[in-house]
Amino acid sequence: MKTFVFFFVLQIVAGSQNQLNAQSIVVRDIKSFGARGDGRTNDHAAFQKAAAFFNERGGNGKLKISKGVYIVGNQIIDNGKSEQFKWKGQDILHFTNVRNLTIEGAPGTILRYSNAMKFGSFDPASGHPRKGNGYFVDSRWAASLGHCIFIDKSQNIVVKDIELDGNSDKIVLGGSYGDVGYQLPHYGVFIQNSKEITIQNVNSHHFGLDGICVANIKTGTADNIKILNSKFNYNARQGFSWIGGNGVYALSCQFNHSGKGKFYSPPGAGLDIEAEYGPNQNGVFENCEFINATGCCMVADGGDSRNMTFNNCTFWSSTTWSIWTTKPRFTFNACKIYGPIVHGYDSPNDQDATKFIKCQIEDKPYNGQQPSGAFLIETNDKRRVRFENCTLTARYKKLFWISAPAGWQPKEKYHLINCKFISLANSYPAGDFIGVLRGVYYKNTIMQHQRKYYITQCCDSSNIDGGNNKTITTD
Repeated sequence: MKTFVFFFVLQIVAGSQNQLNAQSIVVRDIKSFGARGDGRTNDHAAFQKAAAFFNERGGNGKLKISKGVYIVGNQIIDNGKSEQFKWKGQDILHFTNVRNLTIEGAPGTILRYSNAMKFGSFDPASGHPRKGNGYFVDSRWAASLGHCIFIDKSQNIVVKDIELDGNSDKIVLGGSYGDVGYQLPHYGVFIQNSKEITIQNVNSHHFGLDGICVANIKTGTADNIKILNSKFNYNARQGFSWIGGNGVYALSCQFNHSGKGKFYSPPGAGLDIEAEYGPNQNGVFENCEFINATGCCMVADGGDSRNMTFNNCTFWSSTTWSIWTTKPRFTFNACKIYGPIVHGYDSPNDQDATKFIKCQIEDKPYNGQQPSGAFLIETNDKRRVRFENCTLTARYKKLFWISAPAGWQPKEKYHLINCKFISLANSYPAGDFIGVLRGVYYKNTIMQHQRKYYITQCCDSSNIDGGNNKTITTD
């Protein structure tokens, strides 16, 4: 009986101690796990030890990564397990089921992937890069690099003041893998099924896939993902892939130069909103940049995505569309859009319609390179798309191709309200059209173009409520 009581008391004490450990806040520096941060030593194992330490205690602490250049990255070579990648990149910091954890760097803190790591598809016998591109998915030939920071099933996590360098320019590139390009894991930040996450002052660049990805399933409550004052530039596929979640707020961030490094994988967008894990909804982007992507600067064309607001953002295309959306309730307020807009949502109601409010739209060259396309706005058969208090200036291209059937009701048509459309182009043959309006209602809108050109208007394009429209022709 005494023995039983003794062990019972020990269990209570041990349980209390474990609970205390889980609740107490622990601050550890990465160097206490053996990292050197000297720019030469591979510190991968130290970061894995740090992640294991905080995973075991469920978070409740801070991992400080003091100033230094930390070389990371390790590939496990699989021999014989066909379901595994032949060269499988290990994650650097992988957190699962943790709460109340901060990962904090300092000015000059860099996590940089090691040079000469394999990425793509390689002959499993010789290790030589596979020749050829196009669709290829045999995992026995695959070389991945993993995730730099992976946050899984966690809550109240902060990552701040750190540079993540995927070092994609120094990758040994194999043949393509996946449906197109190089669709293998190499992410800066990957957030999966997690809430209350803040990414602040993070510079995540030159990754073989995405700078950041959010992949949350639907739970019925807001995820509250905040991305603040951060940069996601020169990543091979996307600056930001949002493939599932409810509630992302991005402030003063850069999602630039996607696909402009050593290699490129489609879609190559600054921001790709594509619901794969679950629906995407309730995103707000303020004072953000989406510039010089190989693909679209912002694209939303796949899955159940809705309710996105862009305030005072800059979209500046160099090779294709600035904005491509076919999803409901996308609103652009006071944005600068340099390059063409395409599509819009075919909306059954005013609330879900695509809206451009107080936007400046212009075919402004990027580093001397004119945006692609023939028109600054190109859209067909999309009900209720609205431009209000916008100024569109076409210096080289035609103004717009906006076309809808004549049989649509007035409220279904494209709406141009209090807008100014200015064509300064002078390179088209005399007598050419400079824009097309079909099935459009417009009010208090000014059209300005050279006298030798004209704007095609037909199929019941007309005023709203007798609005005061004006056409100005110049020599």
